[in-house]
Formats: sequence, structure tokens, C-alpha cells
Amino acid sequence: MKKQNRIIAVICAVSAAAALCSESVSAMLSSSYRDTGNVEISINTIDIAGRISPYIYGINAESDISGVTVNAVKQSDMRISSYNWETNYSNSGSGNGSENSLALVESYPGEDQQTPALYTDNLMSRAKRYGIPSKYVTLQMMGKVAPSGSGSPWENVVFSKNDSYLTAPDTSDGTVYMDEYVSFLANRYGYAVDGGINGYFLDCEPENWFTRFPEATPERIAAEPLISRSAELADAVKRIDPTALVYGPSISGIDAFINIKNPADWEKYRNDYSWFIDYYLDKMKAASYKSGKRLLDVLDIHYHTEATNGLLLPIIDSNDALSNNVRMQAPRILWDSSYTENSTTAIMHSQYIPLIPTLNASIDMYYPGTKLSFSEYNFGGGDNVSGGIAAADALGIFAEYGVHMACMRPNTSDISYMKSAINIYTNYDGNGSRFGNTLVGSANGGDIMSSVYAAVTGRDETSLKTVLINKNQNSPKTAEIKITSSAVFESAEVYSFDGGSSEITRRDDISDIENNSFSFEMEPLSVYMLVFDGRVNEDVLKEDTDIPDSEQTDVISSESTVSDTETTETTPEHVEASTYSSAGTSVPAEEEPEDTLLSETVTSLQDPADEEVIGTSTAVSAAEADENDPEERSVPKAVKVIVSVLVAAVVLAFIYVIISDRITSIKDKK
Repeated sequence: MKKQNRIIAVICAVSAAAALCSESVSAMLSSSYRDTGNVEISINTIDIAGRISPYIYGINAESDISGVTVNAVKQSDMRISSYNWETNYSNSGSGNGSENSLALVESYPGEDQQTPALYTDNLMSRAKRYGIPSKYVTLQMMGKVAPSGSGSPWENVVFSKNDSYLTAPDTSDGTVYMDEYVSFLANRYGYAVDGGINGYFLDCEPENWFTRFPEATPERIAAEPLISRSAELADAVKRIDPTALVYGPSISGIDAFINIKNPADWEKYRNDYSWFIDYYLDKMKAASYKSGKRLLDVLDIHYHTEATNGLLLPIIDSNDALSNNVRMQAPRILWDSSYTENSTTAIMHSQYIPLIPTLNASIDMYYPGTKLSFSEYNFGGGDNVSGGIAAADALGIFAEYGVHMACMRPNTSDISYMKSAINIYTNYDGNGSRFGNTLVGSANGGDIMSSVYAAVTGRDETSLKTVLINKNQNSPKTAEIKITSSAVFESAEVYSFDGGSSEITRRDDISDIENNSFSFEMEPLSVYMLVFDGRVNEDVLKEDTDIPDSEQTDVISSESTVSDTETTETTPEHVEASTYSSAGTSVPAEEEPEDTLLSETVTSLQDPADEEVIGTSTAVSAAEADENDPEERSVPKAVKVIVSVLVAAVVLAFIYVIISDRITSIKDKK
């Protein structure tokens, strides 16, 4: 009886604690992102923060791209690694029966379905139809591609044919050549500089080949063979079209960034490199020197949010109130060192977060000059305003941190709010009007329930446009806005979408701007584009005419020279034509000793006050620099509370058992 009572006591205590924890987690996560009050916003058009790449406004080709204005589109189907460009066959993967079929070109008439590279022709046709200037093709690097039948063996992939390229490939030799594929596309559509394929991806998520296509890849890819394949394929691309950009490694998720999901193999390198990203950049740089040309133009990754709600369910597939609230904060993992995501991966690997600063640190250390791309990103909620807010916030972050290219990849068919998130930057009025191409200073005092991004066109301060976001779920928020500028602003047009509709509509104009200051009320769950009507400040111009020429500062007027970045809004991406005699290289043809280059890079990053030499594992995030309380940075409050409550419950249960035993013992003695 005693034993039974003890068991019952412990079970009751733990059950009560678990119930309490469940309520506490939901309450705490909700309260962490409660509505906040008014916010002070400052905008400074004199503070030029940098060029905004037009290619961050992109989408994956398999999405519905009607009704959205984008500048980039790329191939990204789950079957893409197995695509046979000669016959258009591909494999459905182990999760879908491993069937070889013409599924990627099934929209074409049967007699046309085996036209070489038809899947890429579909990409080019859709890009032309929707006026998308930059198009990206994914090349096959797995080593095998799908055969033209269910019983046939997988066909071999060879990167370099080293022979004449055929206008019609030989489909009977059991071999598929990648350089012949690039040559075929360049002959059909022109070089990148002439409007052809603008960039090539070195396959798609190689860390998943083993699980998706075990017949073609019976073992997990290891770091060294991935580098050798990447370098060889990139070299083949650059020999055919030196004006096309090469993107890689296109791996997905923090675990892949760390060890390409092959921890056993990674043991060989983990003492020399912080994570696989460092290794990849370092080895691709070495391969570039050996080749005499830059083989990697853009470091490309995929990031689909791994955040969970209070019930530990992935928010990417959820639309409950708690998930929506968490989703609007999820983009902070890209940049905010004070943010702790509620996900196992983020908790276990907090030293790599925030992602963009850490990725940029790796680039600066191991392959300077390489650009950064998120060719697949998704925070979920395509049909919910929270998804539109998260996507709009992510685009602002990409602009602010100099990301070169980004393509949204939704996981639902209804992506109306995600489309509006892009359109608020690229076509807010339905007539092609867009956000500026030069980012200027903006701040909101650290308010996590709002965001602000501001830009001008070229260096024209009078062309100010601002994106405002209110993440409050229930409360409006008044923004007290102050603009520092040599221009004068008297009014602004307002465009917005909100929880009521994903459609971007024009709202009441702002007409009460005085001394470049005004108040603006934002409705709950809303995204705004403010288009300011600015003019040159004549008083500033008059004052400047009294300053001697030698002391005059530049005065930006509405007629000032606009930077050449403005023309890139509709110009396809490519390596500059002036460099393609040397294959777009930014590295010398003569191989330079790696040690010297690394030494120079290390010196540039080292604090002069430090006496220790910085090692090769230097991709340190802002999170690691917080020495005040490392535990506060790595463990979410909700987790601490859960552990504390469970420990307390168990202790109380044992105290109960001890007291119960004592009382029983005393009774027995009597």
C-alpha cells in the first residue's frame, strides 16, 4: 500500500507540473510577444546605408507567379537533382515511390515532352511571360540522373565532355554531360550578359541526396567529394559562359550548415573550421586560384523556419494564433543577437545565430567578395497576414544586410499574403512603382512589435519611401516619425495590406507633416508603404552658396545624378561583360599562396589590442560576444521555467513520501 501511495503521489505531482508547464509555456510565449505601445521612428536620408540588390525580390519557379512582381525566378523542384536534361525524365524520390517519369514537363503536349532541356524552356517561357529579368537553372551534380524508363539503370553524369558539343544530345550513350547542357542553353538563349540564363546552382540540397535518391547515392555525401564535384562543375560552367554567376552549395537548415548532415565525416574537419560553411568557402577559394578564375560567385543557402509554437509544433505548417505570433518574430533569427528562437536546432547551436552576420563573417574570413543568397526561404503563413508580415520583414532584412539574391519558396498553394509582401516593395500601386534602390538609415528604438525600412532612388533624398510594419495582434500603434534630411517633406501617399485583406490598397494620404515630423497610426497586423512627396530645401541651397567652393559639401537635389544601380531594376544579373575575357574572375590567374591570403584576412579582422592570433575557426556570431550571461543567450525562458517546475514537483513528491513514511512509522509504533 505504501509503494502504491508513493507511485500515485509522484505521478500526480509530475502530471500537475506538466499541465502547469503546458499552460505556462503558452502564456509565456504569448506574453513574450504582447502588443506594445507607441513607437518613435527616426529616418535619416543623409545616412546612406548601401545599395539594395533588386534580386532579393524573387520566387521559385514551381510557385504560382501570377499577380506578383519579381526580378528573379529559379528552378527548385524536389526532383531537380535527378533531372535528365536530354530526355526530361526525373525521379520522384524515395518518399514518393522512386518513379521515373516526365512529371517536370507534363504540361507540354506528349510529342514535345522529350525535346532536350524542355524543363528549362518552361522556366524561360514563364519568365518572359511575367517579365522576370533574371532566370536561374539548377545543374545536376549527384553523379546520376533518371533513366528513360522504370527498369533502366540510372544514367551517369559527367561534368566536362572535352569534345564537340552536339546541338541534339546523344540519348543512347547512357551519359549526360553538364557542360553540353550549359552550351545547349547558351546557344539557345544567349549568354547571361545577353539575357540568357543568369546563374547556375550547383545542384540542390546535396545533404539530402542520400535520403531522397538512395538508388543513385547509397551513402551520405562527404565534404571532400562535394568540394571536388562543385569545383569541377563550376569550372565547366565558367568555360562555357563566363558571364553567368555560380551559386552553391544550396544546402538547407542549420544542421546542414554545420556538417552537411554527415557528422561522422565532419569529425575530420571540426577542429580546423567552425562549420561546413567555412570549409566550403575556403576550399572553393583554393580551387578558384588553381583554376585561375572565380568558381563561386554567390554563397547560397536555403532557410525554412524551424521555429515552433508553445506546443512545440512547427509554425511553418500552422496558422493558430500562437504560431502566427511566433511567425512574425521568426525573421529575427536572420539578424538579431537578442532573439532566441524556440527550436531545438537554434538552442543547440546558438553560436551560429544570428545567421546573416555569421555567414558574412565566414565570407569575410574565407572567401572575401563572395555574395550571399537565400535562394529558398519561407516562414509559413502564405494565406495569413502573419505570413505577409514575416515575408515583408525578411525582405527588409535582406535589403538592410546586403543580401544579393533571395527567392521565396512557399509550402502552400495559397500565397496571397506572401505575394503582397513582395509587391509592397516592387509594385505597391499596381503600376510598377517600387521601393528605392538605396537603403538609408532608419530605427524604431528596438521595438520588437514593429519594423521600419527606408530607401531612396540613387542618391535623391526627395524620393524617400518607407515600409512600416505593425506586428501588434490587437492594438493599433502610433508611430512618431522624425525625418532627418536635406529635403523637405510635406505629404505622403499611403499603401497598405492588413488582416482584413491581402490586397494592397491606397489609404488616406498623410498631409500634416511639419518640420519633417508627423504622427502616423498603424492598424493591428498591417504593412504600409509611405511614399513621400519631397522637395529640395531651398534654405539649405541658399546657405551652401555662401560657402567657399573648397568647403562645400554635396547637396543632393531631385536633379542630381542617379547611381547606375537604378538601371539594374530591369537588367538581368550577370558577371560584368568587361571581365568575361578572364571568366569574370576576381582572383589572379597566377595561384597565390593560401597561407598569405589567410594571414592578411586574419590580420584585417583582428583587434589590435588582442595578443592572441585568431585561428581558422573565426565565424563568431554576435551571440558569442555577449559575456554578461551566456545562459540567458542560449536557453529560452520557457525552457527554464519548465525545468524549474518539473524539478520542484519531483522534490515536493519526495518530501510527501518521506513525511508519509514518518507518519506511518509513528502510527505503527503506537
